[in-house]
Amino acid sequence: MTRVLSAALALSLLSGAAVAQPYDPYNRSNDPQNRYQYQRTPGGYQYGPRWSRGDRLPSQYRQNDDIVRDWRQLGLRSPPRGYRWYRYDSHNYFLVATSSGLIAETVYRDDRDQRWNQRYTRTYTYQDDSYYQQCRDKPDPAGVLIGAIIGGLLGQSVGGDNRTGTTVTGVIVGGAMGAALTGNLDCEDRSYAYRTYYDGFNSGRQGSRYQWRNPSNDHRGTFQVGQYYNDAGGFRCTTYSQTVYIQGRTQQARGHACRQPDGSWTVVD
Repeated sequence: MTRVLSAALALSLLSGAAVAQPYDPYNRSNDPQNRYQYQRTPGGYQYGPRWSRGDRLPSQYRQNDDIVRDWRQLGLRSPPRGYRWYRYDSHNYFLVATSSGLIAETVYRDDRDQRWNQRYTRTYTYQDDSYYQQCRDKPDPAGVLIGAIIGGLLGQSVGGDNRTGTTVTGVIVGGAMGAALTGNLDCEDRSYAYRTYYDGFNSGRQGSRYQWRNPSNDHRGTFQVGQYYNDAGGFRCTTYSQTVYIQGRTQQARGHACRQPDGSWTVVD
């Protein structure tokens, strides 16, 4: 049984000199200014939540006083029909679909990318993905390379904001983490399994479970998303677990995945 070991991430803030309270990044009552730029912790300050393209901006951050009306003076592009710019803090902006709250474009004018690299070593692209590296010339029955799963990442400038408004919600699985998730799976198996990763990470539903099956060899698996949380840098993360059944043998893996600044999910451990 393969198990991906992970280090515990901090999930709480200090609300007093001696009493620690759970940190709820969407609870405005924690911040008298109703903005999350920094949060005081025992070890210093933490950044508040940092949303990416494809995330849903919570309704409490889509109030009338959050609407950006001077977008032209700020150098932002004209919002298309059905979209509005919203301001978060004094220098971060989101182009949001008014009907759904989904973020189509982000403009951060802080050190968001630098803080990601400090926490997770580097930004990952589709070229780091094990499926792209090993299976791009093989049959792809679930459409991983032509769809949004990895195809949506192809040609994207990862680590920078996409000014076209395209939502990047793909999945990158590579390195040791990729080997733990996809070990003993052939390329067709991985194609089906990647669909569950994509659906699971982007569902936003804690405990959601997805199943896949390769009809050519009857290999199958279950992928489950655990608890969503914001890490100490404010990035959206979740736990996950996977069970794969291959010819009577069971293979399992667990770990964490986080959403990079460009909106793509990457398995971090």
